[in-house]
Amino acid sequence: MRLHRFYSKEKLEQKSSVLIPDASLLNQLKNVFRLTKGDEIILFDNSGFDFHSTIDAYEKDSVSLIINKVNENIVLPLKETYLFVSLVKKDNFEWIVEKATELGVSHIIPLISERTEKKDFNSDRIQKIIVEAAEQSGRGTLPILHEVTDLESALHNYAYIKSIGWHTKAPKFVSQDLVETIGAYIGPEGGWSDAEEDMFKVHGVHTRSLGPQILRSETAVIAVLSRLVF
Repeated sequence: MRLHRFYSKEKLEQKSSVLIPDASLLNQLKNVFRLTKGDEIILFDNSGFDFHSTIDAYEKDSVSLIINKVNENIVLPLKETYLFVSLVKKDNFEWIVEKATELGVSHIIPLISERTEKKDFNSDRIQKIIVEAAEQSGRGTLPILHEVTDLESALHNYAYIKSIGWHTKAPKFVSQDLVETIGAYIGPEGGWSDAEEDMFKVHGVHTRSLGPQILRSETAVIAVLSRLVF
């Protein structure tokens, strides 16, 4: 039977037992999954290791666990991928973050672009979605969530990363475009403006397409990451 996986904010290191003062984790274990003393789970602490553990006791705002064995997690990103993605409607953006985490991105950088309609951003909510997606997909590390930025600042601040700007009218993507560390710029509904396309040129960022069809932002994220990550 597959064991449930949970993220621990507490660094577990090479301990034989651990007390985790995390009310959210306590609630998940005790009330959501209804796990009891003696039940086995897997913890990960963003170190790249899985900690096979047994629930020992529940305290008021914490849980005590016995760590039985430690394994190196093998569900790690094959490439270091930076996803620069324009903010879209709340539910759609949360779905993008969830699927990007499952697909193995290393960094998520939310963008404000010229045609961005939804500009508010709840970083705590997005971080929670990242954790849940990592737990579900078996990842041993979490992607880093960066602060919201505008396109020009992103192009300037991350100029050291070979990146691709994606839009329908660009030359078609080929496998020769791939490198070990790569960035992908995904625009909002309506695509990049002419001025933003010029920004890509000024900063030396090549633009590519997956074909002539017009994709929704969330569809483009899945399609692009499937090509870049794997």
